[in-house]
Amino acid sequence: MPIGSVSQAIAAQAEFIRPELAELVMLQGVLWKRINKSTEVNAISNRPARISFNALTGGRFRTGANLFDNAPLGRGSSPTLTFGTLSAVSFLQASEYSALAEYSTDSTQKAVENYVTLTNRQATDTFAGYMDALVCQSAGDNLLDTVVATSGTNGLVVNNANFFQDNQRLDQYQGGVFQGTIEILSVDIANNTIWLTAPFIVGTAVGDALYVEGSAAVANSGFFGLPYYFVAGNAGNFMGIPRSAFPGKFSTPNIAPRALTPAAVRAAQAQMEQAMGTDDDNKEVVMHMNVDMAAAWENNALTVQSIIRNQESGDQTADMLHKRQVSTMAGREILRNIRARPGIIHAINFKHLFRLETKALDMYEVRGQTVFPTYAADGGVNSTMIFYLTMMAQMGCDGPRNAFFIGPNVALPGGYFGTQF
Repeated sequence: MPIGSVSQAIAAQAEFIRPELAELVMLQGVLWKRINKSTEVNAISNRPARISFNALTGGRFRTGANLFDNAPLGRGSSPTLTFGTLSAVSFLQASEYSALAEYSTDSTQKAVENYVTLTNRQATDTFAGYMDALVCQSAGDNLLDTVVATSGTNGLVVNNANFFQDNQRLDQYQGGVFQGTIEILSVDIANNTIWLTAPFIVGTAVGDALYVEGSAAVANSGFFGLPYYFVAGNAGNFMGIPRSAFPGKFSTPNIAPRALTPAAVRAAQAQMEQAMGTDDDNKEVVMHMNVDMAAAWENNALTVQSIIRNQESGDQTADMLHKRQVSTMAGREILRNIRARPGIIHAINFKHLFRLETKALDMYEVRGQTVFPTYAADGGVNSTMIFYLTMMAQMGCDGPRNAFFIGPNVALPGGYFGTQF
């Protein structure tokens, strides 16, 4: 008889499976969830919604000698009102799984987690992430990012890989011309790269635009995010109102320093006060930024720290960093969001943001049914099930001057988004 080896005994060996499912994906929708929590929701039909503004003040002020002694008083004027329009944009997210995936994981005896439950739970998280990216990135056209460089045969280096998610499909444009639809295999934030399921499109070049799949890729056709509402200057339009028709009234206060300093933050705040007055509700402002700007702000404090050795206790060197990073900027809450644009800070007052909804986020339903079988080419039923999260919504802003932004292109500290120490 041969000596017993492990291959002869393996049939009787027990297999250990760790009872927790380790997450290797980022599931987060910071700004979108905050907007859902902190802003007003208005139900609308399929007709455009009207948002009214008091754009110009009225009343003609004058003086003169003997003004009230049988003199003409002149004519007067009144405030000028205008309105913008908003329409809901349709979004859906499809999730699909096989019958066997359901059968083989529907109890704790079979799997560490029910696959259908996991799919449903992650669907809402990833949907919030998609919307988060649109709030941070879309200037009304659903543009998410542009190509910075290519890597290997199927990697696209971008400005912030966290604008995207695994399995996401994107429409790629070059100079306004549609190039094709690509699909992400994996998001690699360490290399700021999205890796595709197939080689990138032949002719892909720096500056190619990456849009949400199905977008028209033209202005005012998609979701209106921060880059649409917070614009310095009088170019473009605001909910269909030409900014040039009311110069300065739809321009957001802005400071664009090379380095983030306390003086730059105070100057940006002062611009908002100059625009809307010191008695405005700017105390409600929240400072929205990515981790790069939060670190740049903290670095202002690190450079002025000092250690007085004779006042130290213990037998180890003082730790120059506290456990938690700074949570306020100029006394206002810092809202850190890994999907925020690098190199820019948006000071947001949620009282001046609102949502319009024709259809709130929910499952697509047909007579009470929300999970549907798919069908084979022969007309029979496939052993797969599909469900859709759907929403028709738009974000509005009635206070572009009750906010400010710092940037873009504020210098990034070393170690963030490819920068070196």
